Amino acid sequence: MATPPNSRPFALYELRRIIAARNEFFCSQAGLTMAVLRRRWTGLLLSCVALLGVLSTAQAQLDNHNLNETKVLKKPEANKSVGSVPEANTSVALVRVRLPITGNADQILQSILLRVRDDLLSQARLNTDSRRPLLVLQFDPPTQNDNPGSSSQFERALSLARFLCTRQMSEVKTVAFVPRTIRGHGTLLALSCEEIVMAPDALLGEAAANETDPGTILDAVVPAYRVIAETKRTIPVALAIGMIDAKAEVLQVKTEQGIDFVLREDFDNFAADRVILEENTLVPSGSLAEFDGREGRQFGFVKYLASNREGLARALGLTAESLQERDLLAENWKPVLVDIEGPITAQLASQIESLVGRELAQANCNWIGVRIDSAGGDMGAGVRIASFLAHLDSNTVRTVAYVPEEASGGAAIIALSCDQLVMHQGAELKARNITRQQQQFVFADDLDAARQAIRESLAAGPPKNWSLLTAMIDPSIELYEYHNKKTGEKCLMSSAEAGAKEDSDDWQKREPLLAGQEPLVLDNLRAEQHKLAWRTVESFDQLIVLYGLEQEPRVLKPNWALELVEALASPGVAAFLLTISFFGIYFELRAPGIGVGAFISAVGFLLFFWSMYLNGTAGWLEVILLLAGICFILLEIFVLPGFGIFGLGGGIMIIASVILASVTFVWPHSEAEISELTHSVGTVGVAIICVIALATISRHYLPYAPLFRNVVLEPPLPEERAVLNQRETLVDYTNLIGICGVAATDLRPAGKATIDHELIDVIAEGEPLEQGTPVIVVDAHANRVVVRAVGPT
Repeated sequence: MATPPNSRPFALYELRRIIAARNEFFCSQAGLTMAVLRRRWTGLLLSCVALLGVLSTAQAQLDNHNLNETKVLKKPEANKSVGSVPEANTSVALVRVRLPITGNADQILQSILLRVRDDLLSQARLNTDSRRPLLVLQFDPPTQNDNPGSSSQFERALSLARFLCTRQMSEVKTVAFVPRTIRGHGTLLALSCEEIVMAPDALLGEAAANETDPGTILDAVVPAYRVIAETKRTIPVALAIGMIDAKAEVLQVKTEQGIDFVLREDFDNFAADRVILEENTLVPSGSLAEFDGREGRQFGFVKYLASNREGLARALGLTAESLQERDLLAENWKPVLVDIEGPITAQLASQIESLVGRELAQANCNWIGVRIDSAGGDMGAGVRIASFLAHLDSNTVRTVAYVPEEASGGAAIIALSCDQLVMHQGAELKARNITRQQQQFVFADDLDAARQAIRESLAAGPPKNWSLLTAMIDPSIELYEYHNKKTGEKCLMSSAEAGAKEDSDDWQKREPLLAGQEPLVLDNLRAEQHKLAWRTVESFDQLIVLYGLEQEPRVLKPNWALELVEALASPGVAAFLLTISFFGIYFELRAPGIGVGAFISAVGFLLFFWSMYLNGTAGWLEVILLLAGICFILLEIFVLPGFGIFGLGGGIMIIASVILASVTFVWPHSEAEISELTHSVGTVGVAIICVIALATISRHYLPYAPLFRNVVLEPPLPEERAVLNQRETLVDYTNLIGICGVAATDLRPAGKATIDHELIDVIAEGEPLEQGTPVIVVDAHANRVVVRAVGPT
């Protein structure tokens, strides 16, 4: 039988042979002739042939249809090396989970994942696909961090891990994608997925990196890791325990059945019914387990190796287009807009923190647009705003920078620190342009502080390089385009940053970003080319359409309280508050015992320091200096009159507190800070000049004013003043000893008393005396007259 078994001639031949054999059998049994049988079976044979033709035609059409689908969904040849099988019509979604998990991020992520699961199941039912949909969770720890993701809260991570292990999430297949190193309790989230895909050089483990209480680890955390590992079976339980418990010793044991991982404490029970061929200590006691992608692949808990989404798609047998990130927040945008126009100041930084913080606290927004049109300003304020925006939880809120024209210096840092950057056609990101004449005002300490803040705060947030951010304020940093020869990734960074990377040997330096000493300028095209900008738009309306916003974002503006604070902190109002405060002190000293001046001064200082505190420039240091200065002045006047050391020192402390309350630094380190200090000193100087003018006016006019006539003592007439001056030149009050009088003011202890029909400066002996108290002169030396109260001894 050499005929091919699946050919049509062979089928017909077999059919004829079977019919002939049956005919001979029936003829021998029934005695019928072959002619009769041929007539009876001819119709049946023709019917069978027609039926076979119809079935063959239908099968050919079906084979052709399946062949076309296979051509459409055919994957690159690289997938064959991975062992993946292309899955036609597979429902897939990718969700980015940004670490660390803190606050209520676990609850928000649970609701988001439920929505994605429902969408995937609906899509699968619509496509009549019986396979489980694929849900990929890409875990993104902060970059430039010694312990990436290690600050995830255990309770939040455990809550999300348990959710991934529930029955409702079992309807989809969860895959953890780890492109970068994860430490801390973010590890637990990867272990709670069914499969793990890692970059070859990425590390996973050291789950107890941020735990400080060993008792807590042993009592509560370790059992949780054990339960998750036993539930999912993604990773051997012993390896999971080794990642969280430093006391555990993990053994790699080879038996006749294969390789197993066993804890030292469980080894005896494990070896009781097995033949141990080889035993090695994989994780010694006293250390935490941590494995890279290659080791995870070798030990079996990493399914595939992939460094980027293209490699992930190939590993999973999917197209790159089908593995796009699912923008979950876009389904229910609550947009607000913040405007940054003109110079960036500390006041603007405080305002943005207050406005955005209030909106987030009230859950009124999850899309924050930052419209930037600024040439920079205070470097510290710019880094402060950028750090505030970069540390917002990207799982719950999206920050979008929109640059219609220009963002320079600190403004460019703010733009690059947002989750996404959208630029207008022709817009530019510029570095801070400092000439040689200006460099003398920009001190090294100020730049060092800004660099340190960027490296520790900003570069640890969104995936930006610290050298790129720092280059926006420091023109001395040279940027190059680097290519990773293993992953193909491109990146802009300095030689210093490239050399500090763990995989520095894999990064190859290409051409410099700038030629010669040109200032750093990135237009929208270059920003998109280097993947710094997400999109380019023609107008703000196009931005609204790009994000699918139902209406124009609400612009955040200060409420009446913030407007009042800004008004009080303005130079004119601040000078007025200082004027009335200083003049109140003078008025109280001029007319002691009334209290009007002290009250006005207290209110003025209260409003001044309150506005400066809310404006972000005043703190407890300034308040303490003010109170100490006032106490020293009072001490000089009423308790320890002498050479004026306490009075002079107290006055200097008050002026210093007022100046420091208006600035954000103690000593200026930059041109902007010098300018800020000049304005602050100018405000205080204007206030002092106004106080001197008011004091002069008050001495001449207040005693005659109807409202203040009974408050301020009337000065003597010119002829009386001449007599008093003559007396004071040869003053001798010894003749007043034993003469009684009345205290004209409160004696605390110094004051004035009417003795022998004359108003004389006196000092009370003993305790202070009230106004109107009868007194008697007990001692007199030149112009120093000591009195005591008249009464029973």
